[in-house]
Amino acid sequence: MARVKEKKKKRGHFFTKDDITGYLFVLPFLIGFIFLFAKPMVTSIIYSFHDVSVSQAGIEMESVGFSNYEYALFSDADFVKRFTGSIGTILWNIPIIMFFSMFIALLLNEKFVGRLFFRSAMFLPVIFGTGVILFLLQRKGMVASLFESNNSYMVLGDGMQTLLTELMANFGISSSITGKIQYYINNIFDISWKSGIQIILFIIGLQSIPSYLYEVCKLEGATKWETFWKITFPMLSPTILLCLIYTIIDQFNSSTNQVIELVEQNMREQIHYACAQTWMYSLVVFAFVFVVYRLVAKRVIYLD
Repeated sequence: MARVKEKKKKRGHFFTKDDITGYLFVLPFLIGFIFLFAKPMVTSIIYSFHDVSVSQAGIEMESVGFSNYEYALFSDADFVKRFTGSIGTILWNIPIIMFFSMFIALLLNEKFVGRLFFRSAMFLPVIFGTGVILFLLQRKGMVASLFESNNSYMVLGDGMQTLLTELMANFGISSSITGKIQYYINNIFDISWKSGIQIILFIIGLQSIPSYLYEVCKLEGATKWETFWKITFPMLSPTILLCLIYTIIDQFNSSTNQVIELVEQNMREQIHYACAQTWMYSLVVFAFVFVVYRLVAKRVIYLD
């Protein structure tokens, strides 16, 4: 009887109102995955272990084992070069986007005139990034002009860039790091374009922090700097984890990613090899997300 009661308690625990709501939100994804993605995904796995060709009789497959994977790793220099280059770029982009989105969210969370307008402006890249609108902007040539380099110095001039370089050199910052900083300053529009969702999530996280925690800090005489590190940052840790995972996946799936461009090229001529490249890339993404989640999740603080 005791075991039966324990089982009933466990079952009841997994089917609370909140759990049912979560399952309902996930249900459309599950339906779409089963009916639209499951079969192509399995097919791509099968193709990656075969040599696929198309003839009058239809699709012909010859088993080659791990040859496609071995060729990608040890023989295709272009794939390895693009793969390592993309990983390096992504490792730089992730902290920059996280810092920028949190910084903007902290500013937009303050009370000032025109706050709603600026919040809407920061979310516009998300709207423009949808398929139809982005396609129309690309046809007009607007996207390419917005992402051109040195766009941050159009108003300030080249003198500001020289001044920034000299200032960082006086502080002993290496030329390689200085170049990276200048690169991200030059491409500030690109960063803001990729930070819309994260900014909204950070604003939601900031607004969910109980106000009485800040009142206690004021009574204790804590500075804003101390309040940020003792209250804001720890209470934002669940949102930071969510934004971090989203940013990682978004960066790996970016349309400007060199590996994805190479896979798209191979998909037209060597679909079996493109499938192998895709699954190698997917495994790296999964491993990267898993490691980051395991490391960051241990330090997340949840307010009960």
